[in-house]
Amino acid sequence: MCPHYTSRPMHPCWRMLGLLSALVTTSGLIHRESHEQTRTLSLAVGNSSGTGRWNFCANQWEECRCNGKIRWGHGQTWKVIDPPSHMTAFTVKCSIEHLQDVLPGDTRKHCQCQGQVLSKNFDSSTLTSFAEDAAMTKLAGKDSEWIFCSNQWQECQCNNHVRWGTAKRWKLISPKKVGALFSVKCDVNSLGDPVPGEDGKHCQCLVSHGSLFERQLNPMLLDERTADGFGAKLVASCDLFEAGKSAGPEGQAQWQAAEPFCSKAWEDKAEKDASLHAGPHRLSLGSLQKLMEARIDARFEENYQHLVDKDGWLDKAFVNYFAGAPGSKHANMTEQLIRSVHMFSKNPIVMLHLGSRAPDSWTAKRFPRLLLLHAAPMGPDAHRSFNFNKLRSFLISRARVGVELDSDQFVGPGVDYMFEMTQKEITENYSMPIMPVHFYSFTQADTPHNVWWQRFCPDPPACKPHSMRWSHAHPTWTFWSLPFVGRWLRRHFRDELLLATTGNGGLHLGELPVSEIPEDEDLLNVATWEEKGTKQWCKFDNDYHEFVDMLRWNPQDGHHTTTGDIASDPKFYPDGAAKAFFTAHNCKDPSATAKMLDEIKSRWEEGLYPPSTITFKGRFWASGSELRKEHPELPCIF
Repeated sequence: MCPHYTSRPMHPCWRMLGLLSALVTTSGLIHRESHEQTRTLSLAVGNSSGTGRWNFCANQWEECRCNGKIRWGHGQTWKVIDPPSHMTAFTVKCSIEHLQDVLPGDTRKHCQCQGQVLSKNFDSSTLTSFAEDAAMTKLAGKDSEWIFCSNQWQECQCNNHVRWGTAKRWKLISPKKVGALFSVKCDVNSLGDPVPGEDGKHCQCLVSHGSLFERQLNPMLLDERTADGFGAKLVASCDLFEAGKSAGPEGQAQWQAAEPFCSKAWEDKAEKDASLHAGPHRLSLGSLQKLMEARIDARFEENYQHLVDKDGWLDKAFVNYFAGAPGSKHANMTEQLIRSVHMFSKNPIVMLHLGSRAPDSWTAKRFPRLLLLHAAPMGPDAHRSFNFNKLRSFLISRARVGVELDSDQFVGPGVDYMFEMTQKEITENYSMPIMPVHFYSFTQADTPHNVWWQRFCPDPPACKPHSMRWSHAHPTWTFWSLPFVGRWLRRHFRDELLLATTGNGGLHLGELPVSEIPEDEDLLNVATWEEKGTKQWCKFDNDYHEFVDMLRWNPQDGHHTTTGDIASDPKFYPDGAAKAFFTAHNCKDPSATAKMLDEIKSRWEEGLYPPSTITFKGRFWASGSELRKEHPELPCIF
């Protein structure tokens, strides 16, 4: 048995393995290497480059662990390393010292894996057996490959075989008829648990190359050449963000936010700074770089050219992130959200798609202000909530002024007021995103075991460092906010630690492992408290059912409304908080949402809908300034 590749690279059997490596070039020939020279042999590439998809594995100077072949290089020049014959999973140090310099001077060299990229603590003894692995490989053949379909708890749509699990072990689900589309709910309740205790379980679909089904897939799940061939242009990436850093203050803010996800130089500098120390649950730099990439759906290229400026920016945009199979409840909810934007706003909406397929019914003609961007989902080894893609969408969308929308929301009349207010309130001098006050005031007394209270409530029940009521994770932002967003997403994805410190009055504020904050809403609240944010929107994202109050209004009611206020709390909102019905949330029934949107539109056009939906203390207010003049004590703003 050969020893670990990175521990003793000059072991004789590894030298033998190196002799079997190949340098593949655009000429379609194999270049066999020697230490003295490289000579070209008149030999077809064959299967030395493989037929399966190559997945990013590691940047230069990092380790790649792969259940399959590994290749090292960039672009069209690669050195291919086959796994030892007795094993499928092995590790390679991706550096010129170990693999030679196949592209002298090119700093973009990296390793890719033709198979499953494995985590550092992967136990190869739990891999699918050779017989099972061989059977699945044979099933794929040379004209198809296994491609990500959905994460755990999501739905996978496929027209071929599906497998469920991880690289450790797969469960095969066969279709009744190959070529006929069918759906699988990828969860332990529906499919059993092939790898107990593993939270990276997901579904993969066997995809035939050149098929219509392949063309309909998220292009970020395909190799670069195939995605380019399908017309899905890359519109977000580390290279694009770095190139755009000279395009005004927004370009500078974008690169400041993205640089830690992109730059080896930044990473090297961070290693020397104790406050930037990355923990054991960090994502690799290569994974972070991949998270910055997105492609525009080829069907929406014309929309993209029409809506963005020469530097790739939108002046104003709603931004959403989603993953849901076409026809699924989640996709249908998202469609109603898109529809509402086209009914009640003049601004575009950016949808960051992180699933396998988006609905064919979404077209540029039907939705002329929709930009459908595709991004790769976080890998199974990320061990982060899907909802952190929310912050990722802010960085990728490049909106100078943005309003975030979840898929269980819709927008109503007057929503564009939030762009006006966001641009006014979030500036270079106050650059944090602003979120609406939550309907419930989560405090240390409510959730005493949450990890952040050791920092923000060392003195219960006073909790002096807890400086703002809990906010709902529907933020608005401007480009000035991007460094804040990037900073906190970086801290989570690099597993950084907020060091213990001393607060006002000598209070001991405990250390906080950022990656232990479980959800996006938690992180955004903690980040706002840590950076001493002072601004909070009044509640503009009210429950879907409360819109009934708006539909009951008629002109004879004038300013009067029976709509209640956001509940009070003794510390932050002793008199409650105001509302505005600019967006709805908790819209879980797409057909009911569609019906309500039609009714709102009809009454709005007929003059039977409130001219302004800002409410407080039993009345409607014409504007936020009118409300502020009458209630200057109100902590939230409109």
